[in-house]
Order: sequence, then C-alpha cells, then structure tokens
Amino acid sequence: MTSTIERVGVVGAGAMGGMYAAHFAKAGFDVRFVARGERAARLRDAQLVVNGEPVHADVIDADAPEDWAADLLLFAVKDGQLDAALDDAASTASPSTIVLSVLNGLDSEERIAERLGDGATVLLCVALAMDAERIDGEIRYRQAGKLVFGRPHNDEISPEVQAVQETLTRAGLAWETPVDMRHRLWWKFMVNVGINQASAVLDAPYGDFQHDGDARALMSALVDEVVAVANAEGVALGLEDVEAWHRVLAGQPVDGRTSMHQDVRAGRPTEVDSFGGRVVALGLAHGIPTPFNQAMVWILRARARDAAA
Repeated sequence: MTSTIERVGVVGAGAMGGMYAAHFAKAGFDVRFVARGERAARLRDAQLVVNGEPVHADVIDADAPEDWAADLLLFAVKDGQLDAALDDAASTASPSTIVLSVLNGLDSEERIAERLGDGATVLLCVALAMDAERIDGEIRYRQAGKLVFGRPHNDEISPEVQAVQETLTRAGLAWETPVDMRHRLWWKFMVNVGINQASAVLDAPYGDFQHDGDARALMSALVDEVVAVANAEGVALGLEDVEAWHRVLAGQPVDGRTSMHQDVRAGRPTEVDSFGGRVVALGLAHGIPTPFNQAMVWILRARARDAAA
C-alpha cells in the first residue's frame, strides 16, 4: 500500500472530473485523464479550462496503454458510463491504487471493486455541496464542496484513508471521514433522489426548494420514500438527516442547478434509474409504496424518449 499519493488518474472530464483535476494539477500532482480513442484525442487537442484557467493534465489513451499506474484513481462519470469507464481505467490500477468514486447512487463502489478485482483499494465516497457545471465550453464553479469518504466503518483511520485525507488537504479540497460511512452514503442518496429528480422535472434551481411551496413539497415527498426504504434496509435515516439536508440546501446558490437538472436541459440521459428506479425496486422488495418516485421514473424516462426521437 502506498503511503503517499503523487499520481492521480481522473476518469471523466465533465464538470466534476474537470474541477477535481484542476485542484490536483494546481497542487503539483501528476494528473492524467483516462479516456479512449476519439475522446482521448479530443482531451489532448482541446485545452480544458476551469474557472478561466487552463488545466495542466496529460491524457492516457486506453487504446495505447502506458506504463503508468495511479496512486489515486477518481471516477467522475455518469452511472450509465461506468462500465465503459472501468474498461478504460483498468490498466491504470495496481494493487497499490486507491479508488474514489463520486458517482451518485448506492453501488458504484461495489461495481468498481468487482471489475478491478484485487487491483485496487476502493473506498466509499460522496461529493457534497459542489456546484460545478459546464457553461459555453468552460467548467465553472463557485464552491468545490466537500468529499466525504472512508471505509464502511472508520473507528480507526486506515493508511489508505489517511493518504487520501493528506492528498485532499494538499489539493485544497475539503473532506470528512465519518465513523459510519454507509449511513452517509445513504444520506447522499436521499438528497439526490429528492432534489435532483424534483429539480429536473420542474426545471427549477436550488432557490425554488429553499422555501415552503410546491417544489419543496415534491422534494420532501421523494425524500420520505427514501427514508422508508432505507430503514427497511437497516440504515437509520430519520428527521435529523432530513434537517441536515435542509441546512445544506439553504447554503446553495439560489440560481444553481443540480446535475440532473443540467442533464435534462442539455438533452443528456439522466440517472433516474439509479435514483427513483432504485427506490421503486427497494419499495417493491419491502412492500413499501413509492408512488412519488414511480412518477419521477415515468416522467423522466418519457422525456428521455422524446429527446432521443
């Protein structure tokens, strides 16, 4: 196991991947984007710009793998892109690689660990309160948020977790390692199911959810269904968790947009199957009604079909 991190691989050069890569590169890490074929060529040819500054990072083409392995490998793609991303990144993982996934949902780490086998140490991770988005070809953000990560239980801090803590501090990124990381993973899932889906369906920015009204009521109804299925799964989400989310929401830019809201506006596929679809499936498994999440699935799938037609 590596005790220090110097080489950082980033899989995904969208808003989140670009923002994190910019932090690592500016702090002096050896940063490489991992891609394949035409996408790798585009990343080489087009200068990635974040908040007005070019990002100095090389590109590894999975079709022409190099003798380079990441100390830290960060996955920042959409759920539907993960399988292809894992194929691209496999050659950059070694037994000493630490992996973080900032994907939404509940199971990206499990899928990554299954694909990479013994080739890496995969930590649980969620990204909170960041507002990066791509505007006119440039990635812009006002707040980088916080990465919450660790092993499922962190009563003691492992060397891998400590190495990532030190790396994020050096990169100027806020972090937290809670004792019960699984609870925090479900908390972020609750947040995403509520605000992402409601904002996407209503075409509404954060500000519309920061006060009582129909938008906040829809978000709350979606959240309540997550709380119900989480408890059935043995994860004790409750009122304190909902109130914690409301405090975070109050600090978001009123004109900021969630990632799913951005996807709908851009005509991109959404993560509704990983959000509402997962809640509906868990509800069926436990005999818990989930009508609000079912409605989100129907609406967002129908919109996606219309956009693709």
